[in-house]
Amino acid sequence: MNEQPQSQQEATDRAARIIAQALMEAEVVLAAEREARAQAVPPQLVETLDRFGDVLSKLVELTERMHDRIGELGAAVQALGEARPVAAASEAPAVPAEPSYAPGGEGIDVAIASVPGFQGLMEVQRTLVRMPQVQSASVRRYQDDLAAIQLVLSQPMTAAAIAEGVSAGTGRQLVVDEAAPEQLRLRLRFL
Repeated sequence: MNEQPQSQQEATDRAARIIAQALMEAEVVLAAEREARAQAVPPQLVETLDRFGDVLSKLVELTERMHDRIGELGAAVQALGEARPVAAASEAPAVPAEPSYAPGGEGIDVAIASVPGFQGLMEVQRTLVRMPQVQSASVRRYQDDLAAIQLVLSQPMTAAAIAEGVSAGTGRQLVVDEAAPEQLRLRLRFL
């Protein structure tokens, strides 16, 4: 993995040197030609060539600065790549994995409190059905802003993943009040 950034850095350095060299050579050629034809060239053309030479000088300067910046960025990326695994290993406390709801079967009884109206409920159902891990989501009951949905999964999912998916799909924050995968129950609430 170290070889690829190194070879990219070398290629970038080489390209910057080639561009700078070409610009300097163009400037030298223009200056030599300007001197050789100074008497035969109208003053306006000499002035234009001088301005062009100035622009080339600035381009050479900017190319050299860009080369230096690319070198700095390459070093920073390499340092970041080397530092990241060490930091992740030292900061990663052992967090027990959240239990998942199993796919298939009769499904999960999902109760959702503070549902923002019937349209909000339909939006929740559409969002659930669109999730790749969900096989089906059927509304069983809706009364007084409390909904009951029968959720059948095609792949295992955690309560947090279900809540995050619905929050992302509806644009409204949904939190887990109770998760009981072993009892196939889940209680969620809109904030």
